[in-house]
Amino acid sequence: MGAYLIKRVISLIPILFGISVLVFTILHLVPGDPASIMLGTNATEESIAALRKSMGLDEPLVTQYLTWIGGLFQGNFGVSVHSGEEILPQILKRFGITLQLTVFAVLIGWLVAIPFGILSAIRAHSKTDITVRVMTLLGISVPNFAIGTLLLLASSLYFNWFPPIDVVSFWENPVEAFKVFVLPATTMGIVVAAGVMRMTRSAFLETMDKDFIRTARAKGNNKWTVVVGHAFRNSSIPIVTIAGMQIGYLLGGSVIVEQLFSIPGLGQYVLEAIYQRDYPVVQGGVLFVALVFVLVNLLIDLIYTWIDPRIKY
Repeated sequence: MGAYLIKRVISLIPILFGISVLVFTILHLVPGDPASIMLGTNATEESIAALRKSMGLDEPLVTQYLTWIGGLFQGNFGVSVHSGEEILPQILKRFGITLQLTVFAVLIGWLVAIPFGILSAIRAHSKTDITVRVMTLLGISVPNFAIGTLLLLASSLYFNWFPPIDVVSFWENPVEAFKVFVLPATTMGIVVAAGVMRMTRSAFLETMDKDFIRTARAKGNNKWTVVVGHAFRNSSIPIVTIAGMQIGYLLGGSVIVEQLFSIPGLGQYVLEAIYQRDYPVVQGGVLFVALVFVLVNLLIDLIYTWIDPRIKY
């Protein structure tokens, strides 16, 4: 396991390097000068040039990249050109909020998806199966901003309730945190549930036709013993795969939901930086999300080896 882990960690280095180059290049190809945007239309050429020099934007792109990447190796993500704040503390603060939202969404999605996916598989082609498949199709087809808008309208019109604006940590006040995150987490959780439910059904249908399942049934085990004790673990790899991908996407792709529900997470922070042409914030935020994504995938690979020990060989 140790050798496998070392190989996987080493393989992440060129991936992160490629992402850093790609992000840096794309941002500097985007039209618009941060110095001009910050100073406004009435700024003089001298003041714009002075600000560009102070920001290091007058240096060649290679020099700018090496300066930025050298700071990252020292744990220095730079300073926001818009607010003057250090970027890394802000990223960690906003990521904590996004992480709480993602955890709520994943829990909601999995608690719904896995039981219903299994039920749909063991009752294939029944009314229950058809209902679950229709629910899955709707969850995949309807965009999350439409789901969130409908939930906001329903909660305000029929229950006269709006989610609180101020974000509270789950560790400080679980009840208030639940009130803040319940609607956005449900919005994201519906999409999670749809994907996991579909994969759970497919994986269980394939597993339930295997010879070892027939053997377990022939030994006199009841249906749920066969499902939980024999089929579940052998169906887990595709379920874990899609679940891990969804966690990565939720951590980095919750921009729309955060914007809709006014949650000051990492997605909203990076989106605001894009509007303001705040290059250091966008570069640091995107690279941080990429790092989290590859670490989640590394964790999923390690879970594979626990589910099926043959993989590490």
